[in-house]
Parts: sequence; C-alpha cells; structure tokens
Amino acid sequence: MNSFTNVINWTPCEDLIKNCKNLDYAIIILNTPINFNSNQQFIINLWNQAKVRVTVDGGTKKWVDWLTANECEFDNILNPNLITGDMDSLPEEVLNYFRNDYTKIVTTPDQNETDYTKALQELNKYCNAENIEIKTIYVLVDTCGRFDQIMANINTLYKSTAIIQNVQLFQIAASSITWLLQRGRHSISIPVNLRSNQEWCSLIPIGKPCVITSTGLKWNIGKIQMHVIC
Repeated sequence: MNSFTNVINWTPCEDLIKNCKNLDYAIIILNTPINFNSNQQFIINLWNQAKVRVTVDGGTKKWVDWLTANECEFDNILNPNLITGDMDSLPEEVLNYFRNDYTKIVTTPDQNETDYTKALQELNKYCNAENIEIKTIYVLVDTCGRFDQIMANINTLYKSTAIIQNVQLFQIAASSITWLLQRGRHSISIPVNLRSNQEWCSLIPIGKPCVITSTGLKWNIGKIQMHVIC
C-alpha cells in the first residue's frame, strides 16, 4: 500500500492539555534536568496517570530531587514501575529507597546502546510480560544541554519504531515537543491558543534529504527538498 494513502493524525498538545486522562501511555524520565518548576501539577498528573512509569539511571535521582525541591508529598506520588540503566549515575541510597515489591529494577550494562534506548527495550518487555497495552510514550528530556545527548535522543527516536511498534513517542521539554515523522502524510493538530500566540514549528531532515509539502503553516512548503548537513 502507498504510504501516502493514509494520514497519520498527531494531537500531542491536546492530549497533554487534557492531562492525558483515560489515555494508554507510559512516561519515561531520563537523566536530564527536569525544567518544569512553573507547572508542578502538570508533571505530577502526567506521572501518576501513566499506565507505566519508568525512571532511567540517574533520572531516578533527578525525579526524587525535583519532587523534593517542589515540596511534593511523596505519599501522593506513585512509585516507578520500572527503573533501568547501567546504574553508573544512580546513588545506591536512592536505588535502595525503591527496592520494593512494586518497582522492578533492571540493570542494563550494555554500553553499545544508550540508557534511553535500553529503557525502551525494557519497557517493551515489561508491557508484554504484564499484558499492558500502551499507545503513547512521553519522555522527559532536556533540549538545551549536551549536544551529543540531544543527538543521541534523536537517534533513539529512529530506533524506537523497531523496538516498540505502533506507539507514538514524544520527547517533552519545557518549551518544545519533539517527535519523528516517517515517510507519508501527517496531520498535526495545534491548539488555537498556540496558533494565536504564533508559536514556532520546525521541520528538520535527519539522515537523508526529504521532499516536503505542507499546508496550514504561516509559511508553507511546496514540494521542496530539504537537505541535511553533511
């Protein structure tokens, strides 16, 4: 079947604004700064309402530190379902805090993949073992830190379609949402308030040139080939 026959619909902003209620999703917290101090309840709801909650290596401490800094009641915060990573940046006392019958701890020492990639692999195993179906994954990331880690995250986006199939994966930062558009037709729904505020939208070709046609943008693209930097 021609990949341009069907339209893939994307509604990440609306889903997040609705606090993801009644959505089948997982949340992953990486070992990056959590820069959401102005909207604590949004992050807490996103965490507590997830079907599966994952912290990755030092991201576990980042999460505990964020909850502490924002004076959150730990009794009201659900524990991670899964903690993964090579554990080289996770203090033993933090890991021991989550040693219980609820949280599964999986050490992934393989250095040929990033902890993020390995976390997706372990999340897929966990969902299969527990018979949990998810349709979306939200990953808390930092887009203004180390450039090599930012690029590694994009690389994981590419790998994700082979690791955990038929799932939409969004990388959430304080001021942006990033996800991968595969070859084909896509419809992206943007809330009215974002459109009225003239928020930005960027299309970036990764890996090889892309021919793009758009409608609905302030400055549309008409069947233009976008080249990657080599």
